[in-house]
Amino acid sequence: MLETRSRHDSGLTDDFPLVRRRRMMGLAGGVTVAALAAGPEATTLARSGIVRGDIRRGFGTANGVARGVPLDIRLRLTSANSGRPLPGFAVYLWQCDREGNYSLYSPGLERENYLRGVQTADTAGWARFTSIFPGAHDGRWPLLHVEVYPSMVACPGTRMLAAEITLPADACAAAYATPGYEASRGIEHPGAPVEMACVTGDVRRGLVATRTVGI
Repeated sequence: MLETRSRHDSGLTDDFPLVRRRRMMGLAGGVTVAALAAGPEATTLARSGIVRGDIRRGFGTANGVARGVPLDIRLRLTSANSGRPLPGFAVYLWQCDREGNYSLYSPGLERENYLRGVQTADTAGWARFTSIFPGAHDGRWPLLHVEVYPSMVACPGTRMLAAEITLPADACAAAYATPGYEASRGIEHPGAPVEMACVTGDVRRGLVATRTVGI
């Protein structure tokens, strides 16, 4: 089976079994390290370590760290019909690193799992991730991959939404002017994507990407 092709687009239904198959969940005496803190009620997903807000480091047995311009990702989940927030819904977010490579799939990163994580929306519908600004993968405009599930327990089964959220050109130009992003410089904007985050801040103190996601 080819694990280095564009399956990095597939989502949690492919990613999580791959993490388990490669024994990356940090087992200690047959029990995951995270399970000791999470208790017996925790799901397998939570015990794996993938449920976290800061996705810059690997989880479980992976110890890689993604370097780059700091990016705080804030997604607000709302009902597409009423506009009301959707607390308790789960978000799986993943992205490439500043070199444009994906953990788990890109050559040389098969044993890494950084820049991917799951969070539950709070009472106002917000799910937040601490990350780095992504590079351009194979010349594609930089984006964040997002999947939404009705609850943490439903992951990775009942997916309600899959989307790609792109980042604005001015933010990309600022981030790609910094060291480490040389491979992403000079990419051409594909036009006006439907799903685009609003990015504020600066590369020195960190950028903030905000997007409302209607379900």
